[in-house]
Amino acid sequence: MIKLAKLTNEEADIFKKYFLENDKCIFEGCWLRNQRPENAKKSGYIDETTQRRRYIHFYISYALTTANNENFLTLKDFYYYVSNTLLQDEINDYEKRINDALHYGNYKQEDGYFINDDIQVIVNKYKNHPQNTSKFPDNYSSIDVVVCNKNNDYSKIQERMWNLSRKMYRMPEKRENPTYINVNELIKYLPAQIEMGCGPSIDANIPPLHVMHETYKVQNHQTGHFYFASEDDLMENIIKNPQKMFEKFSSTILACIRANITEGYKDFNKLYKKGYFKGVVFNNNFDKIMRRFDIPEILLRRYDINEYIQKANFEKDVKSLICIGCHADRRQIQKQARQAGLKVIFIDPEGFIENGQFVSYPIEAPKNEDLILKMTFEDAMKELCKQLNV
Repeated sequence: MIKLAKLTNEEADIFKKYFLENDKCIFEGCWLRNQRPENAKKSGYIDETTQRRRYIHFYISYALTTANNENFLTLKDFYYYVSNTLLQDEINDYEKRINDALHYGNYKQEDGYFINDDIQVIVNKYKNHPQNTSKFPDNYSSIDVVVCNKNNDYSKIQERMWNLSRKMYRMPEKRENPTYINVNELIKYLPAQIEMGCGPSIDANIPPLHVMHETYKVQNHQTGHFYFASEDDLMENIIKNPQKMFEKFSSTILACIRANITEGYKDFNKLYKKGYFKGVVFNNNFDKIMRRFDIPEILLRRYDINEYIQKANFEKDVKSLICIGCHADRRQIQKQARQAGLKVIFIDPEGFIENGQFVSYPIEAPKNEDLILKMTFEDAMKELCKQLNV
């Protein structure tokens, strides 16, 4: 096990109670980035000659270690995977950078793998990647790099990513003309079931998703552009400085453990306990804050194709689905709510503060019949409690 960060006794208790299952905490992420006509602005697609593909997948387990009366968040098992299909010159450059990183890190080649203590690196090159379902131009080829702990059988986990890549491509839906309302107008649609997005988590000092996008070199937050080829140094950095990178990756789980439980969450809990909110919370977050209030949740960020879009079971007496801090319906909970005859309501400021400035960030695709309460989670929960005398 690799020690990552020291935890206080209180933090260790939170981790044990809310995060550990069978003595480990699984954390998974997957991003599939292709150059397509539909995403030309972000991907740089021009024509059939620009068909770069980059898939990033990780599956890691954290554990708690106690030694000499000190608690540590530790890395138990880890698997990081990047698969690239790029122009041949770009593949050659990428391979050289990986080889330079292996040399820098004093990795020794054994049975086709590169080994340094418990860290194992696997590099595979392909003219035609066996998992690519579309034909690429002749001047393209592929390279896969895996960094994992020794004896990690990741084959089934890796296949999940490829299954997802073959069956899923989310096109943003068209925004229609929703109606903006105030808190009093929202009250008549209670009781409600909840879909929770990352807005409330940000208020609890948990980094927004774009921080992970930068950490794993998925997408540039400022420009929105995908990272391809020379801009992608993720795997070489892991190979060169594994301890530093593992600690960097752990910052998200540490932020969840150390989350500031805001007044908004406390007000949310009051409203839930009074029956204004009901049933399971459909949660896009992995912060486990709902668990601290004994509120049942279904985690939506799943990467098994058979569970990626789950059937949503709504409580029989709810009138609406309230989506708090959800920019887009990636797991199609809102679509299912409309089909069930529920009113879909968004609570969202439609923007965020960055460098002291308000940056507009409209909800992606509300429908004509949807409602928007343009407020922050904190303010909306406070005002609801006030109006309902909770």
